[in-house]
Amino acid sequence: MYFPVGWPKALAVPPEDIGGLHSVLCNRDRVLFAVVTERSLAIWYCRPCVQIVCHCRSEESVRTQGTNQRAAWRPDSTSVAVTTSQGHILFYHLEREVVAGHGANCYNQTRGGRFPSMRSSSSMEYGEGVPSIRMTFVTSVQIIGKIECLVCVRDELLVATGNGMLQRLRWDGVVNGKTGINIASIPFSVDLQHSRASTLDTPGITFTHIEYSGLMGGFAVVLPDGRAGLVNTLAGKVENNSLQGVWAQGLENVTCVAVNNRYRLIAFGCTDGLGVVYTVDDMTGALQVSHRLELSTKDYPDACMACGPVSRLRWSPDGCVLAMAWDRGGMAIWSVYGALLMCTLGADQGLYQESLRLHLFRIKSMCWSMEGYQLWMACETLDRSEVMELPTATSELLQLQFVKSTLTVNPCATNHEHLFLQGEDKLFINTGDLVMKQQWKDANMNRPLRESIAGSNTSSPQKPSRQSNILVGNKQWLVIQIPITYLGSNWPIRYAAIDRTGFCIAVAGRCGLAHYAMFTRKWKLFGNETQEKDMVVTGGLTWWRDFIICACYNLNENRDELRMYPRASNLDNAFAYSCKVPSQILLLNLFRDMLVVFCADCHIALYSIERRDANPSLSIGFGVMDPSASLTLLQEISLASYIPHAVTVISVTLTSLRTETASSKQTSSRREAESLIVNVAGRLLMLQRDRSMTSGKENGDIRKREKMLPFCAPVVLASCVENMWSSSRSSPDKVHLSEALWLGCGAAGMKVWLPLFPRNDEKRHSFLSKRIMLPFQLNIYPLAVLFEDAVVLGAANDTMKYDFQDCSSPSALDSTPTRLFPFNVVDRTTQVYLHHIVRELLRRNLGSHALQIAKSCRSLPYFSHVLELLLHQVLEEEATASEPIPDPLLPRIVDFIREFPEFLQTIVHCARKTEIALWSYLFASAGNPKDLFEQCLQSGSLETASSYLIILQNLEPAAISRQHATLLLDASLDKGKWELAKDLVRFLRAIGNEDPESPPRTPVNPINAPMYPLPPPPQDGPFPGFAFGSQARPVRSYSMGENLAGVRERGSTIERERERHHSVQATSTTNKKTTAAPKDIPPRADCGVFMGTLKHLEETAEHFFIDVILQRHARKLLSAGRLRELGSFAAHLNFELIGWLQKERCRAARVDDFVTSLHTLHRDFQWPMPVIALSQVLSRSNSEKNILHLVSDNNMKIVSVGERSRSSSYEALEVGVNGMTLSDISEGPNRLRPNGMYASPSLRSSMDLLCDELRQEALDSRQFNSNQKGDNGSTAATETSEMSASIVADDSELTLDDSMWNLANLDELEALSQELACRGPPHCETQLRYLLHVMMEAGCLEWAMLISLVLRDSMGVTRVVNTASLTDMPIDVVGRMREGLSYLELWADTECPGYKPFLLVIRGQAEVLTGIVDIQGSPQVTPIPTPESSLTSADFHALGFHGNSSDKEDPESEEQKSVVETDLPQDGGQCALS
Repeated sequence: MYFPVGWPKALAVPPEDIGGLHSVLCNRDRVLFAVVTERSLAIWYCRPCVQIVCHCRSEESVRTQGTNQRAAWRPDSTSVAVTTSQGHILFYHLEREVVAGHGANCYNQTRGGRFPSMRSSSSMEYGEGVPSIRMTFVTSVQIIGKIECLVCVRDELLVATGNGMLQRLRWDGVVNGKTGINIASIPFSVDLQHSRASTLDTPGITFTHIEYSGLMGGFAVVLPDGRAGLVNTLAGKVENNSLQGVWAQGLENVTCVAVNNRYRLIAFGCTDGLGVVYTVDDMTGALQVSHRLELSTKDYPDACMACGPVSRLRWSPDGCVLAMAWDRGGMAIWSVYGALLMCTLGADQGLYQESLRLHLFRIKSMCWSMEGYQLWMACETLDRSEVMELPTATSELLQLQFVKSTLTVNPCATNHEHLFLQGEDKLFINTGDLVMKQQWKDANMNRPLRESIAGSNTSSPQKPSRQSNILVGNKQWLVIQIPITYLGSNWPIRYAAIDRTGFCIAVAGRCGLAHYAMFTRKWKLFGNETQEKDMVVTGGLTWWRDFIICACYNLNENRDELRMYPRASNLDNAFAYSCKVPSQILLLNLFRDMLVVFCADCHIALYSIERRDANPSLSIGFGVMDPSASLTLLQEISLASYIPHAVTVISVTLTSLRTETASSKQTSSRREAESLIVNVAGRLLMLQRDRSMTSGKENGDIRKREKMLPFCAPVVLASCVENMWSSSRSSPDKVHLSEALWLGCGAAGMKVWLPLFPRNDEKRHSFLSKRIMLPFQLNIYPLAVLFEDAVVLGAANDTMKYDFQDCSSPSALDSTPTRLFPFNVVDRTTQVYLHHIVRELLRRNLGSHALQIAKSCRSLPYFSHVLELLLHQVLEEEATASEPIPDPLLPRIVDFIREFPEFLQTIVHCARKTEIALWSYLFASAGNPKDLFEQCLQSGSLETASSYLIILQNLEPAAISRQHATLLLDASLDKGKWELAKDLVRFLRAIGNEDPESPPRTPVNPINAPMYPLPPPPQDGPFPGFAFGSQARPVRSYSMGENLAGVRERGSTIERERERHHSVQATSTTNKKTTAAPKDIPPRADCGVFMGTLKHLEETAEHFFIDVILQRHARKLLSAGRLRELGSFAAHLNFELIGWLQKERCRAARVDDFVTSLHTLHRDFQWPMPVIALSQVLSRSNSEKNILHLVSDNNMKIVSVGERSRSSSYEALEVGVNGMTLSDISEGPNRLRPNGMYASPSLRSSMDLLCDELRQEALDSRQFNSNQKGDNGSTAATETSEMSASIVADDSELTLDDSMWNLANLDELEALSQELACRGPPHCETQLRYLLHVMMEAGCLEWAMLISLVLRDSMGVTRVVNTASLTDMPIDVVGRMREGLSYLELWADTECPGYKPFLLVIRGQAEVLTGIVDIQGSPQVTPIPTPESSLTSADFHALGFHGNSSDKEDPESEEQKSVVETDLPQDGGQCALS
């Protein structure tokens, strides 16, 4: 409700007046403040905060009468009474000075010359200024006995003396001795009806604190012994025989009291630092405990003991918050029903923490200003080291600024839908630029601005807006400053309202009103200032469509009115509609097109609002007529019999809610006004329409609608209610939430009055509940409810750390209360409430309704988080319960979550966020973690399964964790989840050293936290998903023999360890049989060596087993030709790819089908097939179509002129102009350009710019051609390249002009067309060239040959052939390369002619391969067996990582020698052989 802002302001009290502040007290209007010191009385003005007059007593007066203690104002602010320490009462008279017949001002407010007034004013000045007041000492009266307290009762002063008397004094100083009341003679009882009253036994007992309440008809009093009660004036007179006291039961340590008239509450402060709030029972008059004000021991441990007794209590002017101060320092702000809004004890003072240990500020007196925007405090600072002595106090007068929710004074419907706070000169709105832009876009899509704003407030059903979704995550405040032009003469702001869209704002101060539009960022004020001064808004204001509705009092005609001002027109009475009302309006609200008005005579009036066209002569702006509206009185309801006073009515709301509910389908379509809900002093009364007299069949007759049905007698729905929210819009998807009533109950949290809709197939019984009230706790203070998003929005006070530059040491700190006070800010808070509703429904065995509500909210992005909160709260509550729970809720919660796909994720996330000690209780209901892990594998939720590994690691032996981690590793490798696989490998290596039989007590190693130092992360590659930085690029001096030696060394180490293990076992067995060891000499040394050997053997075997899994998957990828996945696999898992490829070059790395493997490379790397350039167009006859076969050195593909291409814009650039034909190629490859030649630098810059723009267009057009052909058997990338080999065009479309052949840059144009046609994505080219280098280093020449073919790299083919000729390459590898090139030539002739020219280029290299085969002999035709003898993961699981198996080494791979790189020839790719 109320939230402090910033630091308190320190008011400059004159040094001669300060002397030790005792009290600060405001008058009835809270405009003037009396500041009492030991020797003076000063009168201050509220705004600006200046001292008007001060009266300082003489030394003689202080010596004879004592120092000042406390003061009291006369109701008309003409007199002030001050008590002294020696029992005197000093009376001062106040009057305003008059100059020339007008009141004089000591300060005048003037307008600056740079900003002249734009408003016409007939006789009013701009500002009234600060009045000049003359204070005169009248008299002093001595009271027999010490003065304990005094209070003003109407026109008299009631003084409680130390001798046990209540003295009545008039304001002229005359004591009425006959009316003195003996306090001991006042009878006290528990209530006013049944209990027996008894007088106070102690003679001379008095009241230490007294506060008068006219609405309650009595005094709240505190006795010296700590007891407290309420003294009622039975006949309305303060006399001996008309007083009856009622005890506040259970209190014996009361220090102070404060009365809330609006909510009928009495707050008592106690010596233990707590506060107890009582309410008055209307039936018996007894005082009943409403709630307690106690700081949480979790947030403020031992705070009450440290702060001491409660010293001061003050309710705000509207009664919505209570300020509490402690005797030893510190203060807190509570809501009316006990929600803590602010506390200085837990604040962050930065460098002042050390200063607070030595100094602590104490509030001696405090008082709220007008509208509660400031809290005046008389503070003093004490040194803790001097507490036991006579401390020297430093006093200061502070003023703490507050902003408050608009719901405190103007609880209209539109204010309930936004986070809207108002201050004395600014407004805080929780709408950011995102919301404004989204709504502005929606409003201006198809209609003008005025219609969009007007239509946004209509009552017709609308689609759900995305504003609430944005508001959930938006934490920014939009601060709007109120213009000084209006605020200067109309301070303070009393009412504020925002429309439903959040665009338009209206405020009302002391007089008139003003409104603001966010889309124009302009304020509108009354042009005629006289009209502004003639109206006072008394009952609030609200928005209806684009109209402002206000309840005001017309000073000119002395009557109360309802006025409606159109937003688009000027703010003038000429455009307003006014309606006279019989009495003062206190509250107003809206429901669709109906206005609800509550008047001071306790009557409610219902008006119908109708929009109509205005006079065309009055239309302005936008070229359309200004709208107008009218009010029609429909019905009046009297509440005089149900409420004690009109002031106690907090809010009035007209809703469509009823105690009985129909089906959800009928409810979503019917939204009529069915009930009135009235908040009377915190009690919620509901008045429903009486439909017992209706026939049940209602037609749409207007006359019947105008005759409204009467309302039944009210029923009480709830008590201790601060705020209430209900939706006026229905939502067919979330009927339960939109048809509910939401209540804010302070410290009790929230309550929701939820409808229980029957299912379609369920028969509704009359004895079943139609609605249910569900309470739940919140961690925030609610200010708005987003019904469809299941979110509550609120605000919270927070303190910021702020360290001053001059605070270098605690001694240098300024210990004044201003610096010791924390810096306060207002934060926006959010909390989900859906899990609270589901929990309460399941607790009451209403699971079917909980399931309906949860399924309707499945689309929420945080639904999985809701399930986690639901499970976590119940688990923490039941698992840590001290007593057994006969009917636990957790099994029902788990079964409920099982209905949703998020079940597995919710269970494991909840377990990871709770203590291990609670896991057994959780999985007793959720199931075995191993079963849940297997379900994750079956459903493909690998990330969720990885979280279960942590659970298994802590609940099962290490062998079980390794087994499940291995299964997950296999699945992640198959799915290509490399990051997960990398974490699993690290996880397996980390748990290798654990005891395989005993599970650890705590988590050993999370998946994302390695236990050993890792290599530096790989550098970012040129593309995502394939990082080369994690594996060093091989250099020219790299030797395959060295890599193979490392691999063989690791395998031989394992074999040596196994042999050593067997030898140790054999030796020990032999020694046992031959010679017995002495019993007194244990073989400790031999045992230690043996155990170390076993441990090292286990670690080696476990790491070897992990390598086997990785090698098996790499073999699977390589056998399938998935080189791109193999590269990603090696890069992410730091796999030694080159060394492994050297072992597998004659097994998994062999290529049996060159054509299929070539297709796979093109598909995986998104590399297009080669394209032949069209260089010339031959003339042909009309009856015959010729096909031209033209080639280009780097882009070669047959282009047919008989078909039409949709990608003409791209393939026009692929046409070559070099004029080469197939007959030219037959003459030899020398006619071609050397492969790898690029265009000139000037052309390449243009080529790079065009490449990205045209590549996507070409791929899209080729995909269209492939779809036209209907070939769906291959992948899209290969289809696109192959199907684009023919282009259909007419002669007229493809005839080239002769001028094109005379261009000077034909070669550059050719190179441009080649680059655009045959180059794939740049990152794919980088991948291919890297893999080419890896294959060359590993000796996998078959794959190196294929990659060179894809890249059309003739130099790469030459290097492959040279490697095959200069090394001892197996003859079968060379034979497969030769046969593969032969098959590719046949395939190019029949299916992909674009490869034919390049194959002709490398035909010489194919002949070299044929020569190698002829020299060394024909290769064996028997296929080389694949290494199937290696152990599978299942075998190693059975052996427990201790098996005797290893990969069989290829005999040929051990004979490999290092490759010696030679200078390769550059003559067209030919290799010179001796």
